[in-house]
Amino acid sequence: MEPKSLLSSSDKELLNEAAEHELYASNYYKYVAACMQRSGFFGAQKFFEKESADEISHYYMLRDFVNDMGCEIETPAIDAPKPLKDDDCLKCVLEAAYQLELELYEFYSKFYTTAKAPAVQVALIDFVNIQRKSVGEYGDLLARYSKVTDILIFDKELGELA
Repeated sequence: MEPKSLLSSSDKELLNEAAEHELYASNYYKYVAACMQRSGFFGAQKFFEKESADEISHYYMLRDFVNDMGCEIETPAIDAPKPLKDDDCLKCVLEAAYQLELELYEFYSKFYTTAKAPAVQVALIDFVNIQRKSVGEYGDLLARYSKVTDILIFDKELGELA
């Protein structure tokens, strides 16, 4: 007997889109980590490698949820990350990461309000909260960066957050 899908087609489509967003974010943070390594910001490299791993874990959370709902998540082709304008600029990288996390927050917030199944809404509230926290953390990092007098100390501290 084939398991019954507990997802509406629109919820399943948006969950697949969410998975694509999480995989893109993971690839983006891997790219940023490589840029930071090349620029000599080894703390930032370590920090963004952890960010990449966190995004993969979010993908796995989505995958497991979709599976529990009687479906299989799609594994999409992921677009290459958009190149950084100045990959030597730690502030630019933090601003780009802030924007990426904000876009994910907005995506999950909108999806939460349109989800058809209560179980999907319950799962999505976790993602809304994960993204809210990420947006706040990047906002804090940007505020802290604006007060930095020694970028290498900031870089070292960033690595300690990983």
